[in-house]
Amino acid sequence: MSRSSELQSLTVSEFIERGRAFCPVLAQHIKSHAVTWLLVIAMYMLIRANYRLAINQTPSLPYNLFLIHLNDKVETGGLIAFKSHHIKPYTDGYIFVKRIVASAGGTVIKKRRDFVVGDRTLVGKEIGLSKKRLYPNDELHEGKNTIQPGKYFVVGDHEYSLDSRYDLLGLVDESNVIGRAYPIF
Repeated sequence: MSRSSELQSLTVSEFIERGRAFCPVLAQHIKSHAVTWLLVIAMYMLIRANYRLAINQTPSLPYNLFLIHLNDKVETGGLIAFKSHHIKPYTDGYIFVKRIVASAGGTVIKKRRDFVVGDRTLVGKEIGLSKKRLYPNDELHEGKNTIQPGKYFVVGDHEYSLDSRYDLLGLVDESNVIGRAYPIF
C-alpha cells in the first residue's frame, strides 16, 4: 500500500492522533535547533536586504550571472545594474547590467550614429540583433556633450549591445539605478 493511499484511508480521528504524535518530535527539533534556525533566517534577511542576483539573457556582456550590491555607488568603468522603463520588448522593471563609460561631468562626442568617449569610438548600428531599426540617442546633440549630474552613459561590451548609443535606452537616470554589479560567471 502506498503512502498516499494509506493517508487517504485514515479516518479524521486517526489523522489527528498521528499529528499529535508528531508534534512533540517537531517541538523538540525546534528547541534543539532554535539558534541555528534564527541564524539561517537572519542571514537570509541580511543578504536579501543588500544583494540580488541578475541573469544576463543577451550577449551584451561576456558574463551570464551577476551579484548586485544594492545601493552601492559605481564609478566610471564599473558595472551598473538598473531597471528599465518603456523599453520594448522588455517589461518595465527588467534589470539591465551595463558598463558606465561616462558619468556626471564626463564628455561624450556624438558623430551621427557613432559616439566617442575618451579614446574609445562606439560605432552605432542601424539594425540591431532583433532585426529592428535602431535610432541614435536624441538626448545628446551632434558634437561635444557633457553628461549632466544624475545621468550615466552606459554600454555593453558587445558591438550590438542595446545601450546609451540608442534612443531606445538613452542615458540612464540615477533614480533607476539598483546598485553595483559584480560578475560571477
